[in-house]
Amino acid sequence: MSASEYCTDGLVIRAVNSGENDRLVTLLTSGGRINVSAKGARSLRSRLMPACCPYVWGNYEIRAKGDYCYLHDASVSEAFPSIGKDISAIYLAQYICDVCFELSAPGEDAEDLLRLALNCLYAADTRLRPFDQIKGVFELRAACLSGYEPMLDCCRRCGKNENGFYYLDVMNGGILCSDCAKGEPTLPADAAAGAVPTDEFGTRSLLVPLTGAALESVRYCTAAPVKKMLAFSVGEGKDLRSFSDAAETYLLSHLERGFSSLKTYHEVAN
Repeated sequence: MSASEYCTDGLVIRAVNSGENDRLVTLLTSGGRINVSAKGARSLRSRLMPACCPYVWGNYEIRAKGDYCYLHDASVSEAFPSIGKDISAIYLAQYICDVCFELSAPGEDAEDLLRLALNCLYAADTRLRPFDQIKGVFELRAACLSGYEPMLDCCRRCGKNENGFYYLDVMNGGILCSDCAKGEPTLPADAAAGAVPTDEFGTRSLLVPLTGAALESVRYCTAAPVKKMLAFSVGEGKDLRSFSDAAETYLLSHLERGFSSLKTYHEVAN
């Protein structure tokens, strides 16, 4: 195979229609993000069509001419078929792909991000855990991969490490006990996740309440090996909501942006 032609495994994280039958596909590969033109991929008769759909994992034969890449052939390795049967799962998968697009770049190593996305898509496809738990695990691990891993061993101010109620100190990447959190701005119940208030000096500060079960879940999923990052149960109701809200706020606050796919996920999931 010539230097301008190569094969790679990849996850479709974006697919945009182009022309009458073409599709512009963005692949997340272990070696980074790749933009590929798939000629005729929207035609039902095209051999490329099955492998050019969102959140499909496949093998792609790519030909490059300068900075332009086009898809010569492709095959599907995993299509996560059950995701397409649930509207909440569809938008969760799209959110995962959108974050992957945000956190990846051409030519930069993305092996860990790719493994994270595939594991979470598999969990959503098989209903391994509640969708909000899968979302929270993805968000926390994605934040860690981006260099924002929080320090969770003890209160970052007094060093307390006892059972009880804590707060995730979003902007400082740690936790605060209830005593040390007094007077600090916390996330209002009706606030948009990712919104970060400031004090009179313009300092960005935000605390998100964590139940005991939610804190233990945050600790577990940020430290566990990739293969075991979903091997826990946070429970349901208050604990799951606390875990999910904290993870979401933590990631979006550091990325300093929101995602329309996440907004729609919340609308259809509630």
